Amino acid sequence: MTKNITIANNAVTAKVMDNDKEAKFLVSSALSYKVSGSEHMDMFKTGSWDGRSSFFDWKTATFPAGFVSLVHAALQKGGYTVNRVRNPLPAPLGKEEFWEIDDFGLDPMYDYQPEVVNKLLKYGQMIAQVATGGGKSRIARLAYARIRRPTLFITTRGVLMYQMKEAVEGYGFKCGVIGDGTLSVSPEFNVAMVQTIIAHIKAPDSYDSVEKQAAQAKRSARMINFLEKIEFIILEEAHESSGNSYYDILRYCKNANYRLALTATPFMKDDEEANMRLMGCSGPIGIEVSEKLLIDRGILAKPYFKVVKLTQKPTKLYKSTPWQKAYTVGIVNNEFRNAHIVKEVQIAAKVGLTTMILVQQTKHGVILNEMLKEKGVMSDYIHGEHDQSERKEALRKLGCGELSVLIGTSILDVGVDVPAVGVIILAGGGKAEVALRQRIGRGLRRKKKGKNVALIIDFYDEHNSHLKDHAKNRINIIKNTPGFGENIMEPSFCFYRDLLLKR
Repeated sequence: MTKNITIANNAVTAKVMDNDKEAKFLVSSALSYKVSGSEHMDMFKTGSWDGRSSFFDWKTATFPAGFVSLVHAALQKGGYTVNRVRNPLPAPLGKEEFWEIDDFGLDPMYDYQPEVVNKLLKYGQMIAQVATGGGKSRIARLAYARIRRPTLFITTRGVLMYQMKEAVEGYGFKCGVIGDGTLSVSPEFNVAMVQTIIAHIKAPDSYDSVEKQAAQAKRSARMINFLEKIEFIILEEAHESSGNSYYDILRYCKNANYRLALTATPFMKDDEEANMRLMGCSGPIGIEVSEKLLIDRGILAKPYFKVVKLTQKPTKLYKSTPWQKAYTVGIVNNEFRNAHIVKEVQIAAKVGLTTMILVQQTKHGVILNEMLKEKGVMSDYIHGEHDQSERKEALRKLGCGELSVLIGTSILDVGVDVPAVGVIILAGGGKAEVALRQRIGRGLRRKKKGKNVALIIDFYDEHNSHLKDHAKNRINIIKNTPGFGENIMEPSFCFYRDLLLKR
C-alpha cells in the first residue's frame, strides 16, 4: 500500500503536514546528529541518552527548510510518496543575459559559473562547492545580476566584505555596508559582517540599565526589519556559516527564498551539528567544481608537491614533547628547517621564480625574514598588524618582481588578490584541511607566461609524534585530492631541471 506524506515549506521552515509517527521518526533520524561532547555527560554515561539530538522538532513537526531535499530522499527510501508544497520562487528581475555584466561573457572554460546561477533559479537554495581559484566572487555577482532583488552578502572577514563592495559598485550597482563601524543600507545590494549583525540583533542584557536595554531593543528591531526585507542571501566562505551566528541570522531572513552558499570546503568540521547547520541554512550541494577540473582546464596552475624530510633533529625535541613546545622547537625555531626554506627560496630566485612563504606564528615570519635578508634576498613580511594598503603594496611588489619572496601569516589565506607565484612554501605545519587547501590555492593562480605550473613545498616533521601526525594528515589530504595526488614528486625528480627548464 502506497503511503503519502506532505511537506510544506517557506524560505526558513519546513513542516510535515500529516500526523504520521513513522514518517516523523524517519525525518527525525535523517536530521539527527551526535552532540559534541556528549560522551562526557552523565546522561550518556548512565545509558539514559544515546548522545544524539535532531533538527526535527516533534512538537511542531518542523525543521529548517534547507533540509527538504534530504528529508524527501529519506521518506522516499522509507516507502513514502512525498508531496511538496511551497509557493513558486519569485521571478528574477535581472537580464536573462546576466553574463554581460563584464568582459568575461560566456567563456566555455568557466561554464560552471552561469550554471550555478541557473541551478539557483531552479532550486532556490544551494551550496556551490567551488575550489579555491574558481571565481566564487564572480559567481556571486552573476547571481545578483540575474536575480536583482534586495540582496545581502555576508562574511566574517572585513577584507572580503570590502572586496565585494568594490566589485559590485564597479558594475554600477548601489551597495550598502553593515560592518567595520559602518551601518548604511541599500535597497539593492548590501555587504555585511556577521559579527555586526549579531551585535545588533542580540537580546538586551538584563544587567544593563533600562536606557541601554531600550536602545538595544530598538537596534535589534531595526536590524530584524532589514533582514526580513532581504530576498537573496549570499554566504561567502560558507563553511564558516556552520557556527551559530550565521544560522541565527538566516532564521530572520524569512523572505530570502534565494540562498547561495559559496565554499570550497563544506562539511569540514568535526562537529556533526555544525556541519548540518550549513545545509539547514542554505540547502544541499547543487554543484561541485573540483581542483582537478580547474587544473585540467588551465584555470589553475598544475601543482607539483615536494615533501622535504630533514634528517637533523633539533636539540630538546623528542617524540613525546608536548605539542606547544614541539611546535616552537620543531618548526618556529628549527634552524635546519628554516635554513632549508631559505635555500629553496634562493634556488627559485635563480631561475626567476617568486616565492610565497606561509607561516602560522608571527615570530616564525620574523625569523625567516631576517634570515633571508642576511642572504641578500629581497623579502618582505606581512601579518595581522599591517593594514590593507600595506598588504596590497607588498603583493604589488611581489607581482612586479621587486620582491623575490613574500612571507605571510593566515591573512593571506583568503581575501587577497595574490599575484601568480612559482613556489609556495608551507612553512607553518598544522593539520587543518580547510587552511591547507586555501594555502595551496595561493600558488595556483594561472601563469600568463611560461609553463602553467607551481611548486608546493611542505615538510615531513618526523622527530615529534604530534608534528609527525600533522604532517601525515597534510600529505594524506594531498594524496587523496584528484589533481594533487598524481603530482607528488619523487625524491629524484627536480622541479626546476626536469620540468620548468625542460624544453
